[in-house]
Amino acid sequence: MQRFAAPALLVVFMFGVFATPAQPADDVQALWIENRRLEAEATLAATPKSYFVLDLERRSFAMKARGMALFEIPLVEEGVWGRRFAVGTTAIEQRDALVRPAVHPGEEKTQESLDDQLLELSDMPTAYRLRLAGEIEIEIIPLAEGRWPLWRQRAGIWRWRLSRPLLTLRQRRERHETTTMFLILRPFDAQRLYWSLFEGLDGIIVPP
Repeated sequence: MQRFAAPALLVVFMFGVFATPAQPADDVQALWIENRRLEAEATLAATPKSYFVLDLERRSFAMKARGMALFEIPLVEEGVWGRRFAVGTTAIEQRDALVRPAVHPGEEKTQESLDDQLLELSDMPTAYRLRLAGEIEIEIIPLAEGRWPLWRQRAGIWRWRLSRPLLTLRQRRERHETTTMFLILRPFDAQRLYWSLFEGLDGIIVPP
């Protein structure tokens, strides 16, 4: 009787393997993305330098060091268009402010040397652009306050979305396709993020 035990167990095992439903493709993709993110972050966390993690899936922008979060900013809204990017390390190549802080009469600040005098968080701009390695461009937009400003901002976002297909067609003709995105943050969070970012800062972007 025992000599039939091993073959019987083998049949049961094989039946169980083939009867197990296949893992959904979405779960496999999510697992692959998470593994890539962990590999990339392990590389950055191995050094004492700080780095950022822009997680579009979890809608957060975090500054980290040694794998620990220094602070985390929630994204109010985001939009992504263009060439799909892979999960991996990137770096900030340029940081451009769209709106410069105003210089009021009587202040010691001058518009020409304002960059050297931005020492307070309240002086930081709330609207600016970031260009990252890998042909990635990000526009930071402060959340509008008030009914009409918010309505104008929503209209601007719709114009952005409607203009993307035309931009993509032009870039494909020029064979220079990029990834563009916008992030809407609360004004204070946008200033805090500008304070922390600098050219050459390494980071990771996780796609939605």
